[in-house]
Amino acid sequence: MPTEAPPVFAIALTTALAVAPTPPVAEERVFERASQLQPWCRQEAEAHFIGQGIETYQWTASYSESGRMLQVRGTLRAGGRDVAVTCRIAKGARERYASITIDSP
Repeated sequence: MPTEAPPVFAIALTTALAVAPTPPVAEERVFERASQLQPWCRQEAEAHFIGQGIETYQWTASYSESGRMLQVRGTLRAGGRDVAVTCRIAKGARERYASITIDSP
């Protein structure tokens, strides 16, 4: 029994999928100094409030290192109130392990 050739469309689609470039994988940040954690902390805190439709401004922060712990303590004005923000991560850890605490009223 003769076999049928696959449709041209199926061949073209298979070929296109085989040569399609894969999107680059974003590299995850590794934090070695508390000063590197400060911008991440601000961005995460602002995103928290912006996602709720609350305007933010006046970010102030200080950062410190104690042993292998990196820490940022900040204040963000959100919705007319000052909100305390604390971020922590172990020195040398990847971004996914950073923690943020937002003391929302």
